[in-house]
Amino acid sequence: MQNILNPKSALWTAAFRPFFLAAGLHSAFAVSFWMLILFSVQRSPFLLNGIQVHSYEMVFGFARAAILGFLFTAAQNWTKSALLNRNSLFFLSALWLIGRFGFLYEPLTYLAITSDLYCDILALFYLGPPLWKKGQEHNRIIVISYALFFISHVCAIFSYLEIFPSAWGLHFVHLSIFLVLQFVVIIGGRILPFFTSVAVPKANPKKIPLLERIVQYTWFLFLLLEVLVYWLPVLHIPAGLFCLGLAIVHFFRLFLLEPWRSVRVPILWVLHSGYFWLVVGLTAYGLSHLGFFETSPAFHLFTTGAIGVFVFGMITRVSLGHTGRPIRASRPIVLAYILINLAVISRSFLPLFGKNIAAYAISSSCWVSAFLIFLLEYYGILVNPRLEPGGMSRR
Repeated sequence: MQNILNPKSALWTAAFRPFFLAAGLHSAFAVSFWMLILFSVQRSPFLLNGIQVHSYEMVFGFARAAILGFLFTAAQNWTKSALLNRNSLFFLSALWLIGRFGFLYEPLTYLAITSDLYCDILALFYLGPPLWKKGQEHNRIIVISYALFFISHVCAIFSYLEIFPSAWGLHFVHLSIFLVLQFVVIIGGRILPFFTSVAVPKANPKKIPLLERIVQYTWFLFLLLEVLVYWLPVLHIPAGLFCLGLAIVHFFRLFLLEPWRSVRVPILWVLHSGYFWLVVGLTAYGLSHLGFFETSPAFHLFTTGAIGVFVFGMITRVSLGHTGRPIRASRPIVLAYILINLAVISRSFLPLFGKNIAAYAISSSCWVSAFLIFLLEYYGILVNPRLEPGGMSRR
């Protein structure tokens, strides 16, 4: 087995390798540990309320690792230049890892939190200038979105440290969830039409430039409403109606991609299903503003559904394509696609019928099982050199 901590390991040749592996490991472990605490098997070691840590780690642990892995990999293609070398990738990954211990042991808190925030600063330092320069105007929205994500991260930390009122902490984490969804919106609009046209011969996915601008930039208005509604409850009704309007627009965008044609291509279907959960989540969250749906299940449609399923689809597909392997899901991975979607359904809808315990148990079991399958299937792919035509490998 390779020494993956060695900076010369194949693991450090591309950003998707360590960060996708980190996302899988973190997700399987964090949810398992959270369930042990929730079912009183393990006493919580966290300095904060367990729900605060669970939501924080979902966003700044799991989701951010996947975002960093994808953005640095994709940006290298967008800019035709290497944004990270082995050492800088190793250091960025180490900062993310140290940040995971921020709420476990008080003497480590400030070191871990500083590392976690510095991870964002360094990401912006490496991503910002190449994606802001002339010729990259269409990528500036990536930089703006990540900068807002960083600001929201800082505000969440300040709340947990009681520099801001502690009650604000979860609100800023929720705003960070919406910013992660912004990346789903941007990335989905860029890759789904192409992947669909390549993988399904009879498909004719449509991409309307005006619609693309609308779905990307109206998301910032959605974010503004969500910032304000926390302090101005009178905005719940307009925020809810706006959210329902977004759901309709995103449903139309998804419809133009002809997702039904991807059913026989699981590695594409799972990405469409992730985007589908975004539409359902916007509908449920809009209804929650209007008092017709519970807020927690709506958020889990966003997190477990839109983020979890879409990320799972991305890390399984990108890992194959960028290591020279056929872009085809194995049978265990197809099972994992089904399991992670079952996690969404059970976690988001069983509580509506008063089945909270069943929702936690079923969804966590499905979620953890899906990521364990990913780790078993993809560990070797991520840590070993890229395959060249003919099955040979090289670093």
